[in-house]
Amino acid sequence: MGFCASLLLNALRVKLKENDLTYNELSLKVNVPISTLKRHFHSNSIGIDKLLEYATVLNTNIEELSQIARDIHHREEGTRTEVLDEIFFSHPYLYDFFYEIHVKGRTIEEVATEFELSEQSVYIYLRSLEILGLLELRSDGVPCFLTPPYYTFFEGSKLDELFTEKLRLEVLSQNSRPEVGMSRVCLTQEQIEQISEMVYEKTQQFHFQNKESKESELLRKNILLSVTKGNYIHLSEGLINIEPTLLKELYEAMNCDESK
Repeated sequence: MGFCASLLLNALRVKLKENDLTYNELSLKVNVPISTLKRHFHSNSIGIDKLLEYATVLNTNIEELSQIARDIHHREEGTRTEVLDEIFFSHPYLYDFFYEIHVKGRTIEEVATEFELSEQSVYIYLRSLEILGLLELRSDGVPCFLTPPYYTFFEGSKLDELFTEKLRLEVLSQNSRPEVGMSRVCLTQEQIEQISEMVYEKTQQFHFQNKESKESELLRKNILLSVTKGNYIHLSEGLINIEPTLLKELYEAMNCDESK
């Protein structure tokens, strides 16, 4: 609820600017002390009744505020994803660690044993992902993930290109006959994009139908207009033991972005 309230308050501040009002002027309109009003505008615990009261004075409603909030969120997420893509491209083993413990759902102990990671390195991996805003570490050291079990690349980023190339090599390395093979077909670029969109949407529909199946691991496939065995795509050459200096680099990268 705090997350939603934060976004709505951002939207409310946008409407305050659009109405060319100061906090002092608004406080006079709603008969609320300016100190209280400022606290309301920056407190995620603001009540819905007070939120609606301010919205009415600012000539808006909850529907418009929600739309503004979504727009703000999408812009922030887009910028944040670009930064994360840059970091994951520079340190692909961080992405692969996230992939192992969240996308694949393996235990940290399993991953640490397979890649011979030290206890310090495991902690640095987890703290790195926490700095990137992908998880929170509880007091007992157990991670609480803040994102769904997947990561969406920013289209056209270096990381997106790296993944595409890794996927291409994986698909072409297998001796599988393409499920669809046609030559000299007359298509416009717009039609190609429509076909791609239809294939993507239908594939996603089937994926979510089947992902909870007991045989989901056996059903996994990689698709590049061909269907091959669904091996996981790793961006690094393997997880490595890393030094604590990485944490400072990541912290500076994330804070530098937030200050822009």
